Amino acid sequence: MKTKLLFLITAVSLSFASCSNKPETVELENAFAYPLEMENYTFSDSSKYTNISIKAVLPVAKDSVSQVIRDSLANIIGNSIRSYQGSQMEDTKPLIAKYNGDEKDAKSMFDYYSKEVSKMLNSQAKEDYDERVKYWEEDTTITEEQRKEYKESITPWDYSMDVTKTFEDSTYVVFSGSEYAYIGGAHGGVFGFGGITFRFSDGSKVNGFLKDNVVKDMQPLLKKGLKEYFNENADDKITTDQQLMENLQLSGENGYLIPLPAWMPCPDEKGKGLVFTYQQYEIACYAVGMPSFVLSWDELKPFLKEDILEDLK
Repeated sequence: MKTKLLFLITAVSLSFASCSNKPETVELENAFAYPLEMENYTFSDSSKYTNISIKAVLPVAKDSVSQVIRDSLANIIGNSIRSYQGSQMEDTKPLIAKYNGDEKDAKSMFDYYSKEVSKMLNSQAKEDYDERVKYWEEDTTITEEQRKEYKESITPWDYSMDVTKTFEDSTYVVFSGSEYAYIGGAHGGVFGFGGITFRFSDGSKVNGFLKDNVVKDMQPLLKKGLKEYFNENADDKITTDQQLMENLQLSGENGYLIPLPAWMPCPDEKGKGLVFTYQQYEIACYAVGMPSFVLSWDELKPFLKEDILEDLK
């Protein structure tokens, strides 16, 4: 990928300095944007009712580009926390009031959202705990010993967020955000904003790598990638499209086409292509996990947007 930086040409400067009092230099443009210097934010809180853990990385703002990336990422993280989806997977209406302080003060913003989500979940978890206890106390069909066992078996709710930098070169930097919530029941669930890609040229967020309306033409690649995922640790390998489709849960409304994932594909950890990750239940049952695979830039070239092709030159 091409670099966007202009560097100081020291040798040229020195040669002219011997003849003039005004050495010539080449202007530095965003010279400190890449590589990024990172700082960590952590928050944890545990009680009888909940366990909360939030870990996030943010770029240190050293120039205009890193400032733009930092501000954008901080707002994405904050909005993801305040729109907590652990108990409302079909509703993304924010449950926490928006931070009204200086949004460039990321620590204060994170502290606010972290404490608010902890307060909210503790309240909800306590209410759930009290309702369970009340039900068992009013149940005349169980013994006191059973009541005690049931109370002791109640598992605290869990919520965690983890935001990491997964890839960086002189063109793109990628941050991945995943959240996990357990609010009782058989198992928890993973959600979050997935991968977010920024450009080093101006700090802008990439809003999509692929052209519109490419799903049908990309079916062979999507099937190839999913077969690789299913076959990675399988004894019985999937070799045909029919076998693959039998392992998926797709809607006939779309002609049983494999959709692109809801999480935007982004450069993989090695920068060799785009990683495609489907969330739990998105195309298959919970037991399948989160199907993920990488398609190379060469494979994807016919489907990439023009500005992405320009980035990759």
